[in-house]
Amino acid sequence: MAGARIKFPDPKKCTQENPALLCPAERLLGLYNQDSGNTAKRISKAVKGWFAKEASSKGWAGVNFVPDVQSKHGAGVVLWLPPQQINVKITKRTNVLILQPQSE
Repeated sequence: MAGARIKFPDPKKCTQENPALLCPAERLLGLYNQDSGNTAKRISKAVKGWFAKEASSKGWAGVNFVPDVQSKHGAGVVLWLPPQQINVKITKRTNVLILQPQSE
């Protein structure tokens, strides 16, 4: 019997107060091996490209792959939510872009 399917992180389960989520290397590789049709043991360039594309298609604004402090191998990936509201304030000297969560 096959193991349970690994679910891709859902941006709807994140909040603007905590707009980032860490997906550890073990889960990232599990998702890649389960859904890509390939098998990887490390977070390679191909794995990163696949994961970034999947994350974007699922509604994440961006990803940042992070190395382990000791081994320097991939520790996982941080996923970022898109801002819910963008305000632009125009002044005579500077344009300031302010990203704020949408008030409920």
